[in-house]
Amino acid sequence: MKEVGTGPTDEIKRMMDSIVFGFFCLSILGTFLNSTWLQILAGLFLAMVAIGAHNFAHLKHNWRTYCLDLTWASSFEFRISHVFSHHCFPNTILDAELSLFEPILEFLPKANKNWIQRHGPIVYNHVLYSILFGMAFLTRWMRVIERKQLLRPEFLLVWFHLALCLVIGSDMTSGLTSWVTTQLTCSYFYHLCGFNAAHHAPSIFHDGDEARKDPDFGLCQLDAVRERSDSLIQNSLFVQLVVFGEHSLHHLFPTICNSKLKYIRAAFEETLEEFDENFPALSSWNLFKGSLEQLRRSRPFSIEERKSEEVKFSSKSK
Repeated sequence: MKEVGTGPTDEIKRMMDSIVFGFFCLSILGTFLNSTWLQILAGLFLAMVAIGAHNFAHLKHNWRTYCLDLTWASSFEFRISHVFSHHCFPNTILDAELSLFEPILEFLPKANKNWIQRHGPIVYNHVLYSILFGMAFLTRWMRVIERKQLLRPEFLLVWFHLALCLVIGSDMTSGLTSWVTTQLTCSYFYHLCGFNAAHHAPSIFHDGDEARKDPDFGLCQLDAVRERSDSLIQNSLFVQLVVFGEHSLHHLFPTICNSKLKYIRAAFEETLEEFDENFPALSSWNLFKGSLEQLRRSRPFSIEERKSEEVKFSSKSK
């Protein structure tokens, strides 16, 4: 790492810039042609922009972090809820990326979960994914208007996108529709990926489960995350950038750019083998199903029960 450094390579910078460029091209074209499909595709690209910005938000201050502010989300708020909370306390009661969505999404194994909380997400998740960024957007601007929150310059980037749509659209209604369609689509794909990427399955530790007897910070991080076994994710830096890839190593070394994590993977795997630790990767499909199973789970698991679930899920991933 002394030789290659920890910052982003020119390759990953070009990837990020290309996605941003693609988003603007699709948004402009979709608005000009009044094409819903192009607007949805622009929303998918914007979701990839937002996920890619996650990598840069962990690094030394840089402008690509603010690409997240092109969405209804906020890079400032993200750095608090994600960097300071989620990364320090993943899958615990101190993880804001769990508590912010309660009681609608109850990932922790609680005995008092009702039937809707356990079985409803398979239906209402798809609505929730679409509106979560919008809810944060409305809350943020209400607080700004009420002078309970400072107006930060980057908050205005999302309004730039709206202004662009209004100028290019055939009329105000079509421009506004294009902006909303793109933003809703972005929110949907971002959360579809985020909630199902790495952290939730019955085999993964959640607060309430039996914890390690002698907790080590790094091992506790790995208890709360699983890597994905899909070859497309394992072998493509571009895909890793836009789907929260290399997530186990990312949680151990969050300030190392995704493009540099490959240089420490061998040492990471050797260390796990040396201390007889094993964290089997799961396929994206099994993590998606596992997330729903985790939402249904109301009973804390022992370490042995989680290992049993690990065997079940990892065998399905082969």
